[in-house]
Amino acid sequence: MFKPTDIQRGMTVRDRDGEALGGVVAVDPRGFTIGKGHIFEREYPVRFSDVADLDGDDVYLHRDLASLPGAVLAEGALDLDEETRHDMEDASHATQRPTGYTHDLTGALVPME
Repeated sequence: MFKPTDIQRGMTVRDRDGEALGGVVAVDPRGFTIGKGHIFEREYPVRFSDVADLDGDDVYLHRDLASLPGAVLAEGALDLDEETRHDMEDASHATQRPTGYTHDLTGALVPME
């Protein structure tokens, strides 16, 4: 069991699968904020109730990146091969729904089909 007072600026936030989402840039009485960067294109607020556990300087969330409400990946967050990128571009022209993401068997972050 973690204590909210144990979460400090500079800690690394990880999803339930261990994928690094970013660093804690602010803490307040309701939760903390993940800084914008490689994964998030803007700062992302997180409530303390979304935290599963702490391990050293790592904060683990109950959810994976694909299930975080309102999470928007920064442009270029995923390095995809040419064929996959082309397939995604074709699909995005057909529908404008946001893409969900999940982890494959290797632990890599990939778009859900």
